[in-house]
Amino acid sequence: MITYTLNIAQYIILIALSIITGYILNEIVRAIKNGDFFD
Repeated sequence: MITYTLNIAQYIILIALSIITGYILNEIVRAIKNGDFFD
């Protein structure tokens, strides 16, 4: 039961990290397209 809970926690953390990473990458791409990245 403990390992099951750990797996759920790791799954949630993995999803959260992927969402945050995708959001950051999206912001960087948007900044580069707008020309604000190298300002």
